[in-house]
Amino acid sequence: MKFRLSLSAVLLAALPAHADLLGLTLSTHIAQTNSEPKASAAWQGDVSLRFKHPIPLVPNVAVVANKRKQGDAADGSSYQAELYYNLFDSAGLYVDLGAGYEGWDSANSAVDGSDDGEQIYAVGRVTWRFPASSLGLESDVKLSLSDEDYQANLFRAGLNYQLLDSLAGDLVISGGYQYEDIATRHYSTSNNGAYLGLAYKF
Repeated sequence: MKFRLSLSAVLLAALPAHADLLGLTLSTHIAQTNSEPKASAAWQGDVSLRFKHPIPLVPNVAVVANKRKQGDAADGSSYQAELYYNLFDSAGLYVDLGAGYEGWDSANSAVDGSDDGEQIYAVGRVTWRFPASSLGLESDVKLSLSDEDYQANLFRAGLNYQLLDSLAGDLVISGGYQYEDIATRHYSTSNNGAYLGLAYKF
């Protein structure tokens, strides 16, 4: 695990930084999903805080809290810390790339054989605003880089719409489709379904 942390830090340091504005974004998502094996109650949500700064070569920072209630062994809470670079921010196109650490606390340790887990993952985010429009596209991906007792991958893609664009901040709503797969030491599951999101950029 320490080797993977060091490797991720080296990879991040090798990326160029194009962050040119100071910014703070608070966002949340909630998803209603179908899981395999089938769960009776299937929902999950997250809240994230992303900080962007203009210092060259120093990565930006994000923290994320997740809650899952799918009725399977992957139920529980997880917390993420990310370092990322804003690679592109022009002509309505915004691209982030980075890596993070996730700690997971199981709600069903008797089923999955573990009370907790951790992983290192790669993360990428892309948004694109249609020209002269408040409507845009968005996509997020989280890809596990670990071979430990916990692995979680997530893909999310959809549309977003900017409700507010002012000096005080920007308010954006979003919606689309997501797919997630999670594997623990003794259990694996996947789920997919619709999500809704809300973000405010200060």
